[in-house]
Amino acid sequence: MLGRVLAIPLDVLAALRQLPGIARDTNRMAEHTEVLEDVARATEALPELREQMARVADATAAIAPMDEKMATIAEAMPVLVEVQRHLAKMPETIERLDARITELSVLLQGLQESLEPVGRIARRLPGQRNHDR
Repeated sequence: MLGRVLAIPLDVLAALRQLPGIARDTNRMAEHTEVLEDVARATEALPELREQMARVADATAAIAPMDEKMATIAEAMPVLVEVQRHLAKMPETIERLDARITELSVLLQGLQESLEPVGRIARRLPGQRNHDR
């Protein structure tokens, strides 16, 4: 029993020897946790930033498909430029064709008029009257 009584003060003494280390570590913890308030203030904006980033993501979601469409248009540009060049010549070409059609119409009318006497002669040939009936 005496051993027990003596052991208690030795345990208390060992615990007392630990107090300076505990105090030192407690002070260090206090120093390290002082910034937690700053961290808390700095991170208060995170939920709002998350919402804003989600809105930005939604707003920019159309960019990728638009970029693909723009790439397709860019690939087609040389062909479109060539088509545009040909289309620019269309009025001139149509004017020339219209003039040529007018010339052909005049020529055909003259040909038709010049063939009328030949047609009258051909209708008088023997055997032609049977075809008319």
